[in-house]
Amino acid sequence: MTQLDVQSKFGDEPIGEIAARLPGAAAIFRKLKLDYCCGGAISLRAALQKRGLELADVERQLAALTPQETEVPESSGQIIDHLISRYHDTHRREFPELIQLARRVERVHAGHPEAPAGLAEFLTRMETALGTHMQQEELILFPMIRAEDPMVSVPISAMVVEHQDHGDALEALATLTYDMEPPEGACGSWRALYVGVRKLSDDLTNHIHIENNILFPRFPD
Repeated sequence: MTQLDVQSKFGDEPIGEIAARLPGAAAIFRKLKLDYCCGGAISLRAALQKRGLELADVERQLAALTPQETEVPESSGQIIDHLISRYHDTHRREFPELIQLARRVERVHAGHPEAPAGLAEFLTRMETALGTHMQQEELILFPMIRAEDPMVSVPISAMVVEHQDHGDALEALATLTYDMEPPEGACGSWRALYVGVRKLSDDLTNHIHIENNILFPRFPD
């Protein structure tokens, strides 16, 4: 495959669609810190330009992957069940543990220059915002999708806007935690905290990606 062929295949394709159909693409995008969930509607070319990255380098990595359809449940109802069990329930279970751990690290290491001051409060605000969002999905949006309600595009539009807010929160979370990299000599609690925060970030990114780029496009305006 020539470079021109690769460019014509990926360069102008929305980054979210690439992540949705090409296994392994999402891992590449995460490594390069490319927003394929909230920013999934823009082309790969535009996403790379925003970060000052070379298109040809990324396209070579994508071309090395085996093209095939991403395995997702066949029905929208099954996707919803997966979202709730894999992501909604997980977020609700893990946020309190992370907040408690963040409070401990902030207290014990208050004098450290790289201590994540304010992390527990930030996670608390994230938990509240995301909890309200998930509840609205479970009580309003998801039942409308299951019922094939013709007005479902209205709550979908609202959820997409909120997804952007959650994406902004993830960027702020990365900044607050030095990109989830504990300092040299960090204690076990500090390391465990950042492992948990990174998992939260990856989970929420994938959560939004499935909704924005796989579920929601099934219900165009």
